[in-house]
This record gives sequence, structure tokens and C-alpha cells, in this order.
Amino acid sequence: MELFSISAKEGKYFNDKEGFIEVESCPVGVMFCTEHLAFINKKMRFSRSHWINKNYLLAIEELKLAYNKTTELNQTSCVQCADLFRSTITNSLETIQEDLHEMTTGFFRARRFQASYELATRTLKEFKENN
Repeated sequence: MELFSISAKEGKYFNDKEGFIEVESCPVGVMFCTEHLAFINKKMRFSRSHWINKNYLLAIEELKLAYNKTTELNQTSCVQCADLFRSTITNSLETIQEDLHEMTTGFFRARRFQASYELATRTLKEFKENN
């Protein structure tokens, strides 16, 4: 018998109407995270939109807001779900950081993205220290 089921969707192309993270069932039967999850998915959609439009600073800020919201899920039954939420957000930030790294290094580097790359690196370090 499966106690709970969570799925995380990631990819370059996504349906803006769907959430990145969906809780299919909850071990407690009462989903404490409904409002949190809606907020997190909204911020992740905004982040993805900013990332696609190369507005990296805003993309990173949206992910920070989503990550910080996961810290409010402190019920014992929510720990695994909150960990998945944080992991999904961290993976999104890693993708942005990798993108920025490629653009800020090499012969044709773009210095205009250096501040975004540094912010992504600092934020990623903070996320990993908090896990």
C-alpha cells in the first residue's frame, strides 16, 4: 500500500496551467500544503518565464521565495514533501546557474550576466547549506 505519492515535473517546455509539483495523495489525508504548494508552483512558473526571457535576477528571486515558503511546512507528516519541493526548486536553480556559467565564461562571455551568475551561485550555496 502506497502511503503517499508526489510527482515533480521538469523540462524546458511546460504547460503553464499545470503545477511543477503535484501531490497525488497525502499520508495524513489532510493536505496541509495546499496553499503552500499553490504559491510554490506559481513562483516556479514565474521563475521559468523570467528564465526563458533571460531575466535571471528575477528568476532567481522567484525561486528564493518558493524555497523560503517550503520552510513553513514543518509538520512531521510534511517533511518528505517539503524535501521534494526544496529539491525541485534547487534543481531549477542549478539549471539557471549552469546556463549562466556557460554565458559568463569562454571567449564570447557576456559580462552583463556576471551579477546574475554570482547571485545564482550564492543562492545555490545557501539552499544546499539549509538542506
